[in-house]
Amino acid sequence: MTGDVIDMKGKRGAAVPPPMATDFWFAQIDARLNQIEFVLGRLERQVWVIVLSVFAVLVIEGLRAVAAMI
Repeated sequence: MTGDVIDMKGKRGAAVPPPMATDFWFAQIDARLNQIEFVLGRLERQVWVIVLSVFAVLVIEGLRAVAAMI
């Protein structure tokens, strides 16, 4: 008898260390940054819609002015 309670030959590699407190902190920061990026993406789309709408109105008014001159 070798003194072991169980056979250790089938044991896998080193045990994974428990998560550190900083891992939770960085996960919270990542979650907050993802929310901020989502809001900024949505805001960017809204700004593009406004810019393209104004450009479309300017084109329509320009065509109306050209049509009035003819």
